[in-house]
Amino acid sequence: MIHTNIALFGGAGFIGSHLARRLLREDYHLTIVDIDDEKIADVRSDDRVDFYELDIRDGDDGTVWTIIEAADVVIDLIAYANPKQYVDMPLEVVHLNYDQNLRLVEDCVATDTRLIQFSTSEVYGKTGGRTGEDLVFSEDSSDLTMGPVENHRWIYATAKQLLERMVHAHGIENDLDWTVIRPFNFIGREMDYLIREPDAGTPRVFASFMSALLYDHPMYLVDGGENRRSFTHISDAVEAMVYVIDGEERYNREVVNVGTPGNETTIHDLAYLMRDVYEAQSGNGSVPPIKTVSGAEFYGEGYEDCERRIPDVTKLTDAGWEPQYDLRETLEEAMSYYVEKYDQPEAVSLD
Repeated sequence: MIHTNIALFGGAGFIGSHLARRLLREDYHLTIVDIDDEKIADVRSDDRVDFYELDIRDGDDGTVWTIIEAADVVIDLIAYANPKQYVDMPLEVVHLNYDQNLRLVEDCVATDTRLIQFSTSEVYGKTGGRTGEDLVFSEDSSDLTMGPVENHRWIYATAKQLLERMVHAHGIENDLDWTVIRPFNFIGREMDYLIREPDAGTPRVFASFMSALLYDHPMYLVDGGENRRSFTHISDAVEAMVYVIDGEERYNREVVNVGTPGNETTIHDLAYLMRDVYEAQSGNGSVPPIKTVSGAEFYGEGYEDCERRIPDVTKLTDAGWEPQYDLRETLEEAMSYYVEKYDQPEAVSLD
């Protein structure tokens, strides 16, 4: 691999920024496309990085085509990825996550460029009546089961699923080289945004709980926090992505789960573990209360959730990848960033 040109669409977000730093440890040239560069300010100074500040929804003067045509690999990370967005603006979610992303897929077909398309573990849908081994989601054999139309939270998952099917179809009909990545709950430094007040937004669960700890407002458990998730340290996730990038033949026209099955926990237990880690790191003996709220209260009407998500990651472990962080280590490393940066008296004042 010599001076491989990688185009990262959405490359200045949480996942993209971590992936960019990892790829720059190798001999890659990166073209990063995003709506801002806040999370990659340190990366932009590298002479192997070109940055384009643009929003693919705004139309195109040919720049996107030029970027894709020059790339050896396109990695598409662009998406709305927050349950509140799925409930509040379902049409815009589909417009970006399906319509606009499909344009990138079609440009990869036309330019004969390899595509690594980010999807979501939500495409598996509801756990339903699965038991035993069926609880583990397999890329090639698990059914994809969505809730009813009136629970329009599933519009995100169905848009992502249809995009996957279109990528697959272009492989069949137009010889597109592709890999689809289904991420399972990545967490780490610089994830999402923090909120000072509980009604100031709805970041995903890790950032939501981190905000509550730093700014002393309740940690809300949606529907009791009984749903189970497998959390993955962003560094482990990025190493898995490198396996996919480098394993062109192994992973060509494959769907690949990226997650850490051993880090499964309930959201309820995650909240209490994060309080424990925060107390140890901050020395603050005062932690916020944990309260239960319904999904409709927290996210709005049309919300529904998957009871459990456990990934089968055999496609990665067979190639030598192994996660390095257990759940507590994952939280300790991620939370230390926020405690060091934000847990100062002037930062948490609500006056």
